[in-house]
Amino acid sequence: MNTPRLYPRWIEPRIREALFDTPVVLLAGPRQAGKTTLVLQFVERGRHYLTLDDELTLLSAREDPVGMIRNLDRAVIDEIQHAPNYFWPSKKA
Repeated sequence: MNTPRLYPRWIEPRIREALFDTPVVLLAGPRQAGKTTLVLQFVERGRHYLTLDDELTLLSAREDPVGMIRNLDRAVIDEIQHAPNYFWPSKKA
């Protein structure tokens, strides 16, 4: 089976460098630009992959964001825009 050839991304070395010493790296860009394809290359290097396109994962992110990542050492969270409060959770009284 032939695997499609991926074009090298100029930003890949910068992402790799950022991941070396930064706990969170955000990759943003226009739709259909290849962001998911790019981050999946880092998943192959020992990171978990979570996508908030998955309804159960999205529910987990909304209801218990800390619990969702508590036991993850390294992860890629894709489609984070579906849980805008993920980084700024509201305070519960």
